[in-house]
Amino acid sequence: MSGTNAGVSLDCPTTLANECWKVPGYRYVTYDNSATTPCGVSAIDGTPAGICDRPNIKFTSWIINGINVFAAPFNEGLDECGTPLLSDLAAILNTWDPFAGGWTVAVSDTCAYHIRSRALPPTGTDYGVLTAVDNDTGDVLTFTPAETVVQDQVFHRIVEVDCQEQTTVRWMNAAGATVPAPNPTQIVECSVQATPGVRTAPTQRVRPRIQRYTGAVSSPNFDALPAEVQAVTLTVLAGAVRVRAAGSGSSTGGAPTAYGDDVTVPAGITLSWGVDGDSYDLALDGSLLFTGTTAGSDFLVHWTEHTYTDSD
Repeated sequence: MSGTNAGVSLDCPTTLANECWKVPGYRYVTYDNSATTPCGVSAIDGTPAGICDRPNIKFTSWIINGINVFAAPFNEGLDECGTPLLSDLAAILNTWDPFAGGWTVAVSDTCAYHIRSRALPPTGTDYGVLTAVDNDTGDVLTFTPAETVVQDQVFHRIVEVDCQEQTTVRWMNAAGATVPAPNPTQIVECSVQATPGVRTAPTQRVRPRIQRYTGAVSSPNFDALPAEVQAVTLTVLAGAVRVRAAGSGSSTGGAPTAYGDDVTVPAGITLSWGVDGDSYDLALDGSLLFTGTTAGSDFLVHWTEHTYTDSD
């Protein structure tokens, strides 16, 4: 037998590896008390409506994965609109959520103040309707959530060798188009079940504000602002200003003690109120209202307010 031996070569170009990588997706679940918004729908007896100032509420159900997670109906009260009410609702959700959704007050251009979860995987826990009954009126109050979902962004890393035995690496998106390599700090292998790589809670901000008032006019009630006010300063430039502060509280854990202060402050006086900055007192509590007493009244009010935003 005779013959020749020839080398065996691979077809070229040849794919050496085809790896699947992804930028993990995420999902936010949101509740809102402002009728129909992109962040949720609140309704009274089935009709979309804003819900505020309901001091005698019985919460009856919160449906998660098709099951009511409330052990039994319980009575609570809803504060006035804005962050006081939403903070109350967020505290209820965090108390009863068996999946630790991390509920907090957030703000956005589209929804203003609302309640938002931490970042969740694109699919998973099904958060549903929160229901309560107004014990005074019999109204049924419902809060239906909305979701913002960003799916996994999938890439394929293709390693090839050409006929000159040169190795190349290229990336393709899910549609098969060649794309630049993704940021290596943002991707994981497709088989990895990763925690969403986005902010888990809104960044907290303290925003400075200032307004000047002239004449017999009033400032807003600082307890009714949508943001949590941390400090307020009044400077009376001319005339006089009536200062009214009212509320209740207890420093001993006993029954709250009500107060109602009403003082007229002359020109040349500056007064300030503020929290002590620890982790418990995040905002001033109680009514605080300034009113010019005459047409010649002239006063400045400046304050800081605790807000939330998702941007750096």
